[in-house]
Amino acid sequence: MNINDKNRRNDAALLDEREWLAQEQALRDERLGIVSAGGDAPEAHYRTIVRVLREPPPESLPENFAHQVAGLAAARAAPARDATGFERLMLNLLGVALAMSGVVALAMYGNEAIAGVDERIVRWGLLLAVCAGLSWSLDVAWRLLGRDGRMHHA
Repeated sequence: MNINDKNRRNDAALLDEREWLAQEQALRDERLGIVSAGGDAPEAHYRTIVRVLREPPPESLPENFAHQVAGLAAARAAPARDATGFERLMLNLLGVALAMSGVVALAMYGNEAIAGVDERIVRWGLLLAVCAGLSWSLDVAWRLLGRDGRMHHA
């Protein structure tokens, strides 16, 4: 560690402490109504800040302020636009391509890959896949029936 670095840090800490003390003194003097006779520049500056912060803002909020803020919040929370037909078609085609490549890879390398895995893990994996497929198929069925698929609580 360089001695100059240590001295700079000590000087900076002393300056920060002096600033803090000047701020606290200005706040205390303003609260007690003590008039400053010294004219210490930092303290006078902080006293001005304390006075300004104690005053109410010169203008009040507009009457429809809450409505404006609610409108801004609603605009930001609006869902993203729905995908166009082309985007949806491409997404579905990519999903089918992924599924087909998975089936081909399983057909080509499945026996070798599963040979080193405990059969209980394979059973649980298949069970998980069946549950996910069943959940997905029920979701599709609900949408085909014209329902939104959301649970409604009483």
